[in-house]
Amino acid sequence: MKTQRSINKNSSDLTDKHVQVMEDFEQLLESGIANQTMSDIASRLKVSLRTLYEIAPSKEDLIVSTMDRILTNIAIQAVSSIQNISSPLAKLRKYTEIGNEAVGPRTQKFETDLWKIKGAKEMIDYHQDAYINHIKKLLDEAQQKKEIEHLDTQAVALILGGIAREYSNPNNMDQLKQSPEASSNMLTDLIIKGLAKGNINE
Repeated sequence: MKTQRSINKNSSDLTDKHVQVMEDFEQLLESGIANQTMSDIASRLKVSLRTLYEIAPSKEDLIVSTMDRILTNIAIQAVSSIQNISSPLAKLRKYTEIGNEAVGPRTQKFETDLWKIKGAKEMIDYHQDAYINHIKKLLDEAQQKKEIEHLDTQAVALILGGIAREYSNPNNMDQLKQSPEASSNMLTDLIIKGLAKGNINE
């Protein structure tokens, strides 16, 4: 598992102002920034150029940093959402449902640019590794509680943890009948139902 989160400013170093700027920048991406400089972006966000450079050294890094923050928040929400669920398999279903939001509408505006930006792959790899590791942990727990048969939990975790990223690949998106998020939820649900030995109770 990677120990390097990304090329961007550590989230613990961000001030409230920085966070607000990143939230505003996320909204700005919806209207497009393809031909705009950091100076143009600062002007549209009504902040100083210095403030932007405190967050990231370039437009590309600002995009990666913003995406990193979104994925971090999704991960926190996913873990928090399963705290009061007793069944490991039910936890897995809820955890992956929220995890698949990583390729939902909120992140789709990033996809085309992200695949071209240096450092983006490393950042996404970090989040995917953490996601896969937690899925394996839940599968191991489900196995210990005899909710699933004895199997290679790492192999299953790699599949479950890689579905969303595969479907969000620009080369694959046009071939899907549904959105990457909906397609990921459909296949994830099929796999989890196939693993279950009986009813899954929360």
